[in-house]
Amino acid sequence: MSRKILTGRSCVIAKAATLMLTAAIASHTAIQIQAAPQVPSRTTANLEHVVIAVRDLAVATTSYERLGFTVTPGGSHPSGGTTGDGVFFSNGTYLELLTFYDRDKAADLAKFLGKREGPRSIAVEVPSAVAIRDSLHAAGIEGTEPTKGKWESPSPVTKEWLTIDPKPALPGNIFFIDYLKASQSHPNTATGIRSVWVMVKDLQEATHTFERLGFSVGKQIQAPRFATVVQEVTLGKASLMLMMAKEKRTESHSDEDTAGSGIVCLSIMVQDLEATRAVIKARSGRTLEVYQGFYGNSVPIPANLTHGIAIEFAQNAR
Repeated sequence: MSRKILTGRSCVIAKAATLMLTAAIASHTAIQIQAAPQVPSRTTANLEHVVIAVRDLAVATTSYERLGFTVTPGGSHPSGGTTGDGVFFSNGTYLELLTFYDRDKAADLAKFLGKREGPRSIAVEVPSAVAIRDSLHAAGIEGTEPTKGKWESPSPVTKEWLTIDPKPALPGNIFFIDYLKASQSHPNTATGIRSVWVMVKDLQEATHTFERLGFSVGKQIQAPRFATVVQEVTLGKASLMLMMAKEKRTESHSDEDTAGSGIVCLSIMVQDLEATRAVIKARSGRTLEVYQGFYGNSVPIPANLTHGIAIEFAQNAR
């Protein structure tokens, strides 16, 4: 990195500082120099995928295909004892339907699925696992050393990545990853995840955590569907929507189970909402109503059709 030349005002300030220091030394006055508090640099991060834990991968795949998604057969994670399929979008985000084949290696996932299916965690892609580990440490959050993972499948492509799992867990059970992506088209015209809605215990505290990590935090916004305010945290082309329920959730939202991770809902962009409805009706026999959602005209999908995660398809997502 090149040095900047001091000119104009900067030069005047530098000379003044030199004179002050010289005078202090001459009068034998001790000066205590305090470093300015470090301002965190903006964290470059993108929402990459949401993990949905399922008990039967074949059954879950069929369920998502009935909703108009193209599900790509995945592979196994040898070190973790898990296997999954992917729902890849053109904006680089995807859904991972994940289950286990080795109960000992995947003890945490097996325990989770012993209670419920549903959203398990959020993967946020960062340029450097080491850099995010250092940011976590600087913010007073324990970040383990980067762990290497590997994805194996019948295809000739082998993917590898590094992950960081903060302790205690961030809202939505976020983990950080540096990892390859894929994309595919879907009959329901889905193009990607726009937002992940996460319930937190303390909205101010959760917001402050992301600010300390250098994430871009916007204004608080009213979310009528959840009868509360939400705090938007930018994750590249997508957003994390943090919210704290102020009222008891209505019966219409009773199918939105946070499944222990705090994740309440996914907003997924589509190119043609009517095509989305038509595909779902043809494949599942269900006629879905359109409502005015946070991102405009939207169609809600209850959690009992997605193995535990409420989804809304949104037209013209902002």
